[in-house]
Amino acid sequence: MKVLWRLCILSLMIMTSFTSHAAASATIPVKPRVIIILDDLGYRQSDMAAFALPSEVTFSILPQTPLAQTISRKAEQQGRAVMLHMPMQSTSGKAMGPLGLSTDMYPAAITHTLRAALKSVPNAVGVNNHMGSAFTVKEPAMQTIMEEIKRQGLFFVDSRTSVNTTAQQVADRVGVPNTSRQVFLDNDRSVASLNKQFEYTKRLAKRNGTVVVIAHPYPETITFLAHTLPSLVNEGIALASVNDYFAKAADTSTGVSNSTLAKGVHRKPLSESEAAAPNE
Repeated sequence: MKVLWRLCILSLMIMTSFTSHAAASATIPVKPRVIIILDDLGYRQSDMAAFALPSEVTFSILPQTPLAQTISRKAEQQGRAVMLHMPMQSTSGKAMGPLGLSTDMYPAAITHTLRAALKSVPNAVGVNNHMGSAFTVKEPAMQTIMEEIKRQGLFFVDSRTSVNTTAQQVADRVGVPNTSRQVFLDNDRSVASLNKQFEYTKRLAKRNGTVVVIAHPYPETITFLAHTLPSLVNEGIALASVNDYFAKAADTSTGVSNSTLAKGVHRKPLSESEAAAPNE
C-alpha cells in the first residue's frame, strides 16, 4: 500500500511539473522578427560583399546572371536561404534581363521560362518578383506562375511593386505559401534615409510581429546593415530567415494552416510611393 501511495504521489508531482512547464512555455513572449531579402544579386562582383552579412539575410538572385550559380552555392554552404528573383514586365517598359516574363506570353511559355530560371539558381526555396508592376496585376498570368511554384514546392514573396498586385490572392487560392514585402530599405541610399527606414522597420516588427524588408546589394546598404543589424537584439527583435518564417508557417502541430499564418504579416495596402521599386 505504501509503495502504491508513493507511486501516486510521484505521478502527481510529475504531472504538476509538466503542467507548470507547459504553462510557463506558453507565456514566453515571441520576439518580433525582421526578415531581410537582398534582391538583384548575380551581376556584379561587388555582390560578393553581401556574404559578410548574417546568414539570416536571404539572397534573391536574378536568373542566368554571371554569378547566379556561384552565389547560390556559396549561400547554401553558409546555411543561407536563396530565392529566385524572377524578372517580370514593368509598366515603365524597362528591360527585364534574361528570362523575363511579359504579359503577352502564353501559359506554356511562362511555365517553361520559370523552370529555366529556377535551373539557373540552384537551391532556390522560393520566388519573388523583380519589377513586375505590369505583370503582377494580370491574374491569369499569376495563376500560371503560382501553379508552377506549387508544383515545385516553393513559396512566393510579393515584392509589391504595384498597389494593384494580384499575387497574394492568387497564391492563396492556389495554395502557395506566401507573404509580402512591407518595407523597401534603400530607395534612397543616404544614411539619413536608411536610418529612417530602419527605424520604421523596427516599429512595424514590434507592432505586427513580423516585417519583411527588401534591400539591394549597394555598397552603402551592405555597410549600413553590417553596422546596424547587431543592434536588433538589444531591442528584443530577432533577425529571421525567410526559411524560418515559412517553416514555422508549415508547422501543422499548431493546427493552423501555413496560409493562415502567412496572412499574419501586415498586408495594409501601400501608397504609390511605398509600392514603387527603385528599378520600376
